Amino acid sequence: MNAFHSPTTVSAFITSHLPDLLAEYGINFCIDGPQLEYFVYHKITGLDISCSLTVNFDDVTSKINVMTFYPGLFLHPGTRYLSAVCFFMIMQHFANFHEIKRVCRICLKTEKAVFDSFYASLKDFDFHFQLSGEESRVDLESFFLSINIDTSMVIERALLNY
Repeated sequence: MNAFHSPTTVSAFITSHLPDLLAEYGINFCIDGPQLEYFVYHKITGLDISCSLTVNFDDVTSKINVMTFYPGLFLHPGTRYLSAVCFFMIMQHFANFHEIKRVCRICLKTEKAVFDSFYASLKDFDFHFQLSGEESRVDLESFFLSINIDTSMVIERALLNY
């Protein structure tokens, strides 16, 4: 397992790309039972562009479970790197929302190709294989400590029942 190396400040990468994300896109969330569901939306149209962003917290094991993360940003022009910034902001907001002030783990399941092309390049996290799943599926883990960053722009919205 990798040694814990969560940064205590916002990286230059996040600092340089966060204004790009927030200029054109917004993030809001709703409380859905024990989890938060996040939505990325286009500010001009007001339309959601994300497919599914769902996170929950297991306080007993200090584990943030990323159940789904499909922000849909890569489908839009000029959004290179914005999925990484979105992930960072969601994790920080989630930790702020739940008042998580201690080191915890972020756990998720994904395809190995997604790890190689996305999670492995997130320098603000230390994702590594926890387990290899069936065929190309992998379980990932990263240690995480929230930092003092304003996430007030992530606003709650009503849960819609379809």
